[in-house]
Amino acid sequence: MADRGRVGSLVFSSKSCAEKEWRKAHESHRARIKQVKPATDMSAPSTMKMDHFRSNLKKERLLEDRYMEIDRQNRVLLKRMSEAMRKPNPYVVEKKEAAPPSLNRSGRKMEMVRITKDNARLLRSIQKVQPVYSHKKWEEHYQKSGRHLKNCCAYPVITRMSRGSSAPSVMMQIASDPAAASGAIPGSGAPSSVQSPVKGGASTSVAPEEEDRRFVLKEGLRIGETYYLLEMSTDGRTLNVSAYDGESKTSLELVIKEKVHRQLYRECNGDYAQIAAMLRVDGSRLILDSPLAQGG
Repeated sequence: MADRGRVGSLVFSSKSCAEKEWRKAHESHRARIKQVKPATDMSAPSTMKMDHFRSNLKKERLLEDRYMEIDRQNRVLLKRMSEAMRKPNPYVVEKKEAAPPSLNRSGRKMEMVRITKDNARLLRSIQKVQPVYSHKKWEEHYQKSGRHLKNCCAYPVITRMSRGSSAPSVMMQIASDPAAASGAIPGSGAPSSVQSPVKGGASTSVAPEEEDRRFVLKEGLRIGETYYLLEMSTDGRTLNVSAYDGESKTSLELVIKEKVHRQLYRECNGDYAQIAAMLRVDGSRLILDSPLAQGG
């Protein structure tokens, strides 16, 4: 069997001849390829010449709508810019033109001076007027009427005062009375209570020193199971407490020393209703249920 590969390699005598022959065959192959006609028709079809293929009406309609929307927005923006340019700038302070001078300035000034003088003259006349009513005379008449009322009444006078309020006390500075001091009863529990029964229809005389006393509390108060008509009076030093029982026609009295009186006054802030709430009845004696009274 012959060696074809080996025989074929011996067709050309040299490499240059083989290369030359290969180039010639390649060029011949390319020339044949150029002359080959395609089996498929790649030309444009004849229907492409129709109008609906050459122009896209839908696309043109969308573009037209888009351009109209842009024009509308531009007109709105232009309108806003023109309105903003016509309005005055709020950040720029315009200089106001000076107003013409007043023609009646001097006349108005003279009228103002006249009114001021009239007001000053009226104020001086009001300040120099003497009052028609005198509060001192009112107070004297009130004290005198109170004494007359007390002398005319057979029972203690009870004013229409609320249960929770009372008149504050005024610590009056008066001269000491040795006789009253020696006869004063201490403001403690048992030894300071004095019982003085008052029969119906009996009237008590008013001592001269009682005129200096003033009532600080007059009200009805329930102490224990009994309802009493309570009176508190003071001369600025001692405090006299009187409790009248209308059923038994008896009266209980209690005298509180000046020291205890002042301590109770400060503790209760001047409210004698709170002091009255501390009163108790022990048998037939009126006592003050307070540590200050027991210590005093």
